[in-house]
Amino acid sequence: MLVFQERLKELREQNNIKQEEMAKKLNISTSAYGYYEQGRNEPSLETIQAIAETFHVSTDYLLGLKDNKRSNIQSISDLQLTYEELDTVYLMKQIGLLKELSRASEADLQRMQRLWKFLQNEMQMEKSRD
Repeated sequence: MLVFQERLKELREQNNIKQEEMAKKLNISTSAYGYYEQGRNEPSLETIQAIAETFHVSTDYLLGLKDNKRSNIQSISDLQLTYEELDTVYLMKQIGLLKELSRASEADLQRMQRLWKFLQNEMQMEKSRD
């Protein structure tokens, strides 16, 4: 399970989580978690699912069966976007933002979301002053 251990460590580091924190989330010892990253132990199916949920990736990605981290969508019809949302996605693709966002870690996406909310509040305050 070489791919699993590499992806596990990569995801943990991308999300700035220590081994101790991951072990606590999974209700296992730090050494048991460290063994997963070293390939010395293999987690149970339940633990693999918990890890996938923690990092918001598919179990297929964790196990190396797929390279797409966020493969929750099986077909385009699963998206159920409005025309307005489709236009926004199209615009984001045109300016290269969609590609950049798809490569961002979960932690970076959460940071961007907080920044976006801050900017929305700033714009709302400016409107109310006018």
